[in-house]
Amino acid sequence: MLAKSLLAGGALMMLGACATTSARHPLAGSEWRLAAIDTSGSSTTLTPALQARHRLSFGDEGALALQLDCNRGRATWTAGKPRNGAGAINIGPIASTRALCPDPSFGDQMASGLSEAQTYSLTMDRRELVIETGTLRFTFAAME
Repeated sequence: MLAKSLLAGGALMMLGACATTSARHPLAGSEWRLAAIDTSGSSTTLTPALQARHRLSFGDEGALALQLDCNRGRATWTAGKPRNGAGAINIGPIASTRALCPDPSFGDQMASGLSEAQTYSLTMDRRELVIETGTLRFTFAAME
């Protein structure tokens, strides 16, 4: 009886070792700086100082932290795994502080663009994230 119990326990351990875990999403744990905003045929490129004031941080559990110039924000995010570098994205309602930031400020444009986001493209080798709405372009800042 003991031999059968040991054999059954060993088989269960082997099955547990074979279980697959879902892979981490490529956006999870990454931080991005807003590099450019493309709207209505025009493009605005942010200076490095402005980029530092406009950032996204994707958390593992679907939490999104935002630096919207002088304001801070929080939201949720879900995204499909990228296929050929592109995928669907949904950014939940954004809650943020509402301080009046000195010009030039792109925090409001960033927040409204992210709220309307439906697709993204991610090119890790070029270190660029494009979120399609008006089109927000982000450059890679950091990874956990």
